[in-house]
Amino acid sequence: MGYSLWLLPPTNSKIATSLISAIKSLGCSFAPHVTLTSKIPLSMPVENIKSSLNTYFAKNSLPDVHINTLDTGSEFFKRIFLRCQKTDSLVSLARFSKQTFVGNIEDIDNWTNNYDPHISLIYAEKQDCDDKELIDRLDTSTLIDKTWQGGKIQLVDTSGILSEWKTVLEFDIPNST
Repeated sequence: MGYSLWLLPPTNSKIATSLISAIKSLGCSFAPHVTLTSKIPLSMPVENIKSSLNTYFAKNSLPDVHINTLDTGSEFFKRIFLRCQKTDSLVSLARFSKQTFVGNIEDIDNWTNNYDPHISLIYAEKQDCDDKELIDRLDTSTLIDKTWQGGKIQLVDTSGILSEWKTVLEFDIPNST
């Protein structure tokens, strides 16, 4: 699969604490994040990715993340998740990331229209539990209608199975709140 580029909330923010708690309550241990893009070739130099992102943030507004609703689905990454608003700043960062690091996007407008920003709380690999019981464990008042601006970026090697994923780059976006 390659690298995935994730947007995380600011480290010591209330929303980061709430998201980490929700994910742990469901028996998972991944970082709370909105995936900006995936399938970045492992051959792409990490320093090039960092440099490109720093240039982007020097010229563009911080990404705004607005959590709208709790939802469930049948896709691996969307078993129980928080749907996020497609803010202009978030879509701009995702589109830049897709074009710059994955490339060969014949129809970037179609990709942008289909971009579905979300924060997974549990992946479909956990089969031994009922979704309703899991949802009942969550305090949605600490998750729904919450926002953050900026945060941090993680580049994660997602080429193996979930337990083998590893962060290869992490940096705080300047001026995050």
